[in-house]
Amino acid sequence: RTPLSIAISKKHQGSANLLLSHKDIDADARDDNGRSPLSLAAENGDEELVTLLLERGDIEVQSKDNGGRTPI
Repeated sequence: RTPLSIAISKKHQGSANLLLSHKDIDADARDDNGRSPLSLAAENGDEELVTLLLERGDIEVQSKDNGGRTPI
């Protein structure tokens, strides 16, 4: 898991926002279950983080986790 995934899964929005402010962060890195930060933010119902992630333009929206689920 990445610091971004941890921040999102623990609902630490401030930390996630700070990490996302760095353009060189891999905002689409997967955890061991194949879930992306977008998947975690959507699962948490965090519309603000979902929007921030989608606005980056480097997120695979249709990617599937290990269970075959897409983030949105």
